[in-house]
Amino acid sequence: MFHPRSSRPLILLVDDDPFQAEVAAYIAEELDCDFESALSGTDALEKVAQRAPDVVLLDVKMDDLSGYEVCRRIKTAPATADTQVLFVTARTEEEDLLKGFEALANDYLTKPFRARELKARTKNALRTKSLLDTLGARTRFLELQQELTEKLETEEAGSEEQRAKALGAILDRIGLHFGAEGVTLHFRRPGRPETRTAASTTWAGGEPPSYLAALALSEDPRIEKAPRLPGEPRDAAGDWIVVAAPLWVGSDLLGTLRLHRRGLLPTPGESTELEHLVALAGHIARTLHRADLIQELRGRA
Repeated sequence: MFHPRSSRPLILLVDDDPFQAEVAAYIAEELDCDFESALSGTDALEKVAQRAPDVVLLDVKMDDLSGYEVCRRIKTAPATADTQVLFVTARTEEEDLLKGFEALANDYLTKPFRARELKARTKNALRTKSLLDTLGARTRFLELQQELTEKLETEEAGSEEQRAKALGAILDRIGLHFGAEGVTLHFRRPGRPETRTAASTTWAGGEPPSYLAALALSEDPRIEKAPRLPGEPRDAAGDWIVVAAPLWVGSDLLGTLRLHRRGLLPTPGESTELEHLVALAGHIARTLHRADLIQELRGRA
């Protein structure tokens, strides 16, 4: 979910007027967006299911489903709730406007319209969608941190067996959060030489890559002190890329958190993935250290 976008934002026009399609396509290109069009409400919902658009320009009157119903379905589905829907219609009655906003539309533009106005409203909708995506990612990240803390600091996670089980579940959640095929955590406790390995339980193809064994054997937390994004193949059976971040507690380096993915390097572009991974690795390190101290105090008590 933190990858640089491999494609441009998508604008979907739902209208059977070829002139509107021509204008909307031109605006999409001006705003550096992909463009698709649909001639009916059913066609629009099928296209939304295939690829969620960032902005939908929606006519009210259609032969099958009304624009109000299409908007309501888009805005009430969790996967597309943040999609910005703009009604573009010739209907100007107050009742029509109220119906549009009751259907959860974000904006309303009446025909005939100026192309510059449509472009400005669409640009604003794209900006809103981007902000909502950023806010949603941040919220899910904070929820993941809280879940991690709760699982590792419970009394049940005191034994090595329970700690390993808790870490496996946590790494599964991290993999889902970052869209990785697998996640590994190599760590050691302060003052102890042995290195431990925890891995997520779900991997592409059902099995973790063969290079993990060698990676675990060669792991030395003192060597890999900086996050990195290597692109070299890691496994003879296929190309893997790894995003890694260190686990620091003060001046002590406890290990490394890694995301593993099959495929090529992401398209160059802005991404907050590494920033979030570094922050999460630091949180894991502090939580593990704090959990060890809690268990030690419990043992003394």
